[in-house]
Amino acid sequence: MAMMKYPQKVVLGDITVRDGFQHEEKTISTEAKLWSVEQLVLAGFKRLEITNLGSPRGMPQFADADQLLQAIHGSKLLKDKLKDVQLTAVTIREKAAERAFEARQKGWGPDRILFMVSTSESHHRRNSGLSLEEYWKMCKEYIKKAHENGIKVNGTVSTIWGCPIEGPTELKKAVEFTRRFLDIGADDIEPAYHDGSAPPNRVYEYFSMILDAMPDP
Repeated sequence: MAMMKYPQKVVLGDITVRDGFQHEEKTISTEAKLWSVEQLVLAGFKRLEITNLGSPRGMPQFADADQLLQAIHGSKLLKDKLKDVQLTAVTIREKAAERAFEARQKGWGPDRILFMVSTSESHHRRNSGLSLEEYWKMCKEYIKKAHENGIKVNGTVSTIWGCPIEGPTELKKAVEFTRRFLDIGADDIEPAYHDGSAPPNRVYEYFSMILDAMPDP
């Protein structure tokens, strides 16, 4: 059995201010979110996922997305630190991406946005409202637009090990989706899952498949 080559260094990102707060029943104030971002940056995090620019109707926790982005860029504590920090906003659909572009043009937009495909068609449709084919078409167009606005794009591949709706999923489909994201210009890939269906041996199996298919990560 080949020895695993461990990476020389690992960069830790933090998604508390987006994913951690997303399901809280109480609204977290913009001030509290800003404080969290400041503390995370001061603690040394260089990559933070901080909000979702989608419609606040579905996710009221992010109704203050613009205010938070502005507050982070106006923070005295972060004044000299932001140039080394990458701020990510989730933008599942076109309108959210357009908001990111507009904010970027005004000088306080995110450095990176996130599009997400699920290998499970029903999970994908519930998440995005589009079929997978329609979504890939949208991604191709909007990755190009993001780059024109100086924004990096993360391609998140979801339900890799299993789906809360459909149950077990095909690992090789996730490898195919990762390649497809990279082919249409995504800057980096995030492997995601939602339902505790990823035991260590299956995670090992998946990353072995990915590294066989794409030896230079």
